[in-house]
Amino acid sequence: MLKKIGKSALFFILMLVISALIIVIAVSRPTLVNSVEDQTELFVDKDILQKHVIYLSETAYPRNYINTDNLNIVADYIKNELSPYSEDISFQPYKVGERTYKNVIVKFGPDTDEIIIIGAHYDTHSDLPGADDNASGVAGLIELGRLLSTIELKRQVLLIGYTLEEPPFFNTEHMGSYVHAASIKNKTVKLMVSLEMIGYFSDEPNSQKFPIDLMGLIYPTVGNYIAVVDTLLANNAAGLKSSINKYTDLPAYSINAPSTIVGVDFSDHKNYWAFGYPAVMLTNTSFYRNTKYHTTQDTHDRLNYDLMAKVVYGLFKYVEKIGRESL
Repeated sequence: MLKKIGKSALFFILMLVISALIIVIAVSRPTLVNSVEDQTELFVDKDILQKHVIYLSETAYPRNYINTDNLNIVADYIKNELSPYSEDISFQPYKVGERTYKNVIVKFGPDTDEIIIIGAHYDTHSDLPGADDNASGVAGLIELGRLLSTIELKRQVLLIGYTLEEPPFFNTEHMGSYVHAASIKNKTVKLMVSLEMIGYFSDEPNSQKFPIDLMGLIYPTVGNYIAVVDTLLANNAAGLKSSINKYTDLPAYSINAPSTIVGVDFSDHKNYWAFGYPAVMLTNTSFYRNTKYHTTQDTHDRLNYDLMAKVVYGLFKYVEKIGRESL
């Protein structure tokens, strides 16, 4: 009898261990880190990233939905900064009430039915500087455009600056990303990546928080990594995460989770999910790390441009890979 109980207990413990390992693999999907030499400094200019963030957070300030003049200045800035690298740049205007807002759409590569979309919102919440949220994402978008201009693509890549991501229009059909996602029904989306807060990192113990405390058993509690967020049963995050881990020494982790977990759908990728397109969010996890989120202290001097450059480089290498694959 005791032997039977012992075997049953051992089997139960073994099943718990196996189940835990499956959860870790399915959720965090770990990969080897930095398997080739990190060449970020040869390709990405961190000083240019900082220049963009300073301009957006200090000169073009404030850039919320009320200040349409400043939003138009930012849209023009994105267009002007990317015009040396693409001949196909356009605005996607739309009206909300009496005001007109616009996305900035920049195309690279041939006109193909299947496209890759990388986007970042350029508006801010209230009259805040929004250096991390989301001048960092826009700066990364512009630098990515410069890098894309140096390679040949088989798939078209769209870089999009979105307007009206922030409240009061978040989670409505007035979001710039919703307007764009609704407009591409004649296209197949290979992948959409939302750049949402990619500039703030911390080496302080317990600087990384989680929506569920138990996640601290799977993910690092020091906020010095980047995260790729995907839906629960999808497999779109693994490739991008692997690229960052392979080509840079910045650790990247992924999470596959339902949108019921707070923060999982808190950016422009949510609208591509709504239309059934594969999409992920590339993020430093926002308010789970950056305690100055949506405050006047979200300023350019708090960002780490060395690590931000690594995010851009890892993303570029992945877009290069899937953009050059045979159709």
